[in-house]
Amino acid sequence: MNMQNPAGGDEHGEPWSEILAMPDSQHLKPQVLFIDDDAYMRRLMSARFAHAGADVESVASAQAALSYLESHRPDLIISDAVMPVMDGFDLCRRLKADPLLQGIPFVILTALARDLRQRSLLAGADDFLSKLENEVVFRLRARLAFDLGIRTTNLRGDPEPVREGSLLVVSGSKVIHSQLDTHLQKEGIQVRGAASLADGLALLRSGIPDLIALDLGFGPAEVLAWTREVRSIPLFATLPIMVLSAKDEDSGLTELEALVQDRLPKPLDGQESRHRVNLLLRIARL
Repeated sequence: MNMQNPAGGDEHGEPWSEILAMPDSQHLKPQVLFIDDDAYMRRLMSARFAHAGADVESVASAQAALSYLESHRPDLIISDAVMPVMDGFDLCRRLKADPLLQGIPFVILTALARDLRQRSLLAGADDFLSKLENEVVFRLRARLAFDLGIRTTNLRGDPEPVREGSLLVVSGSKVIHSQLDTHLQKEGIQVRGAASLADGLALLRSGIPDLIALDLGFGPAEVLAWTREVRSIPLFATLPIMVLSAKDEDSGLTELEALVQDRLPKPLDGQESRHRVNLLLRIARL
């Protein structure tokens, strides 16, 4: 999908950050099934998910989850990766092979280890979520998963696969521009770049992308002001924004939490870049 001209205009849905807060019955809290064999983690993570905006049913094993799913259809399933008898990866593969259950988005709860994230995607999971993540990033990812669950539940018919899209990269780093272009070129995603916040706004006004990747390296205050300005323009109010940040920049995410959809860690990893971009495009099109 090429960048759209603002003059043409197009219909956008409600901002993801407002979906759960809306009183309309079409925007109920997501019903989440959470699976973990550790009783303490079930209490802790269920509380975190509830705080992020979900109604949570928790069970202690994959077998208990399969029994629950015989009579319930949650909007979203979140499973711990490591469990006895049947782990989260095997449960995911089993559910994704079941025609009656494969449409329920499945998220695997992992540690920060890259191999666990890769195993999650290879098992067919829609996303992965780290229990050790920065709290703001955890909430962003959890709400993104909730959004996926709600939109999938409300969808009539199967979604079109994400084959193309457009990304506006706003970063002062030539390396980041080059990396994202390389990571995404085989995905059919058109990447346009801006080296400054001013140039980013100018490019944004010349054509609406499907997604913005915004580098927090410009500084928290500058990025916050830029994002607020973008959100104040009706055409851009619901445009997905993914923040690029290193660990020492993550403190700047707090004030951005209600304005952005996701965070991609720096230094960039090709697989994670592709996954996060494609997931945001998928959700935007549901």
